[in-house]
Amino acid sequence: MNRSAVTETALADFADAIMGAARVIRSWDQASDTVVPLSVTEAAVLEYVDRHPGCRPSDVAHDMRMRTSNFSAALRALEKHEFVERRSDPSDGRTVNLYVTALAARDIAVVRGRRAALLADALGPDPAGLDAARALLDRLRQT
Repeated sequence: MNRSAVTETALADFADAIMGAARVIRSWDQASDTVVPLSVTEAAVLEYVDRHPGCRPSDVAHDMRMRTSNFSAALRALEKHEFVERRSDPSDGRTVNLYVTALAARDIAVVRGRRAALLADALGPDPAGLDAARALLDRLRQT
């Protein structure tokens, strides 16, 4: 579909729907007594580190378009929860790489399971369009 075929209103409505879905998913994440509650920023940083094991702190902040101070605060909180650990880079001892801990991996698995259940209920037995929607959201995340 080309841009001229999509109205500005339809695109804005779609963005609003994405934001609304994100709020529902976020509230679903927080409803569990079995996971440590995290701020939106902390959860986003944790998810990034989980998807990119061994990433450097500066790369996380850059890729997520975060202010250094906001990223540093989120990283400190995640370290306090023992969710992220810094390890010396084996190829350059002056830098560190970030990794999720086993504790974080457990919580991530719980949250991802809850999210999958929520979406399975919403999609019903025929999840047509799921791959296309994911591809679109991945492209949005990379812009």
